[in-house]
Amino acid sequence: MPIMPPGFGYPPQGPYQGAGLPGPPPPQMAPGAPVGPQAPPGFELPPYPQDVYQPPFAALEGEEFGELILTEPSHWHGDLKWLFGVLTAIVLLATIAVAGLYRITGQGVAKQLLVPIIEDATQVNQKVSKNYQSLRSKARKKPGSTITIPDIGVTVSMRAADINSLGSEDLANRVNLEIERQIYSQGYEGNLPMSAAQGVGEERAKAVCATILSLVNQKTHKNLLWPLVILAAVSVILGILFIIFCRGWGKAIGAGIVLICTALPFSLLVRVGNEFIWKPGVSGAYKGAMFQALRDIGSSSVMFFDIALGVGALLLLIGVIGNTVAKKSRRRVPPFRELEQPDQVVAGPPVELGLEMEDNVQAGDTLKEFGDLKPPPGDSV
Repeated sequence: MPIMPPGFGYPPQGPYQGAGLPGPPPPQMAPGAPVGPQAPPGFELPPYPQDVYQPPFAALEGEEFGELILTEPSHWHGDLKWLFGVLTAIVLLATIAVAGLYRITGQGVAKQLLVPIIEDATQVNQKVSKNYQSLRSKARKKPGSTITIPDIGVTVSMRAADINSLGSEDLANRVNLEIERQIYSQGYEGNLPMSAAQGVGEERAKAVCATILSLVNQKTHKNLLWPLVILAAVSVILGILFIIFCRGWGKAIGAGIVLICTALPFSLLVRVGNEFIWKPGVSGAYKGAMFQALRDIGSSSVMFFDIALGVGALLLLIGVIGNTVAKKSRRRVPPFRELEQPDQVVAGPPVELGLEMEDNVQAGDTLKEFGDLKPPPGDSV
């Protein structure tokens, strides 16, 4: 007996050629036709329900996992962040140092720095006191003339009336101020009278004093302007790049850490030096002048480090507070509290597979009968 194809014989068909069987080939055997049971003609499948129940945490869970995937930093992102952070700290340190030197070489601070060195490290006061009587006699003889102060290494001229009206100490102070003005405007040429240094420490202190006299002038002040501008611009650019590679409140925290790491060590170093190293009242003229100059330099430049330290601490505090508040206020996936105490289900008689209610009335009567029953002990879920 030949094997019939699926669906053969319904509905009845006539014979078809080539197979020796009655009827045309069934639809299942036609080329490209679907294989399997087919819906009868005129039957339409019901639409797929759109309001499929989803747990209340499904949407939040998808959003949070999507956010984690999108915001997960890569390795090169973290490497560039730390690279720009270190570069920003280094360039910012150089910028603050140059800003301190620019302030020190300004006319007002330079005067406070140079005058004590001229008074303590040179012999100008001694030379003026030594020649004071001869200067007074010349001023009395020529009251309207201009007299040059001798033996001080630079040309300082004063009116005879001023010399007659000033004592020895006041005249020396006036001469020191004029020498400071000339050194600041023209530079130091090493022509001030200085005594011989006694010992290695005094020699080093004398060299430091001469170096300060040579560097603190108007020319140095002007030459520091463009390096300061360039370093400040580079610091801003590197700082912006560092902040770009930070995330969220980490921008404020990272900027604060960079500023604190840059300013804190040198601020502490200057304060320790002023308190314990560059003490006043040491023996030796050159050491005393050097320590006084270093204290003045430290006091004038530490202001910029303190400003950077204060701004860094403020940014760090803002970042930490903002990050803490953001973490506490962030939406979380609700816990599975419905699993802690499940609903009580009333047990009923088992229902056989394939059992169906004939109509709604019969179903309602049956449920009413089962509702009056009480579950035996141990049957509640």
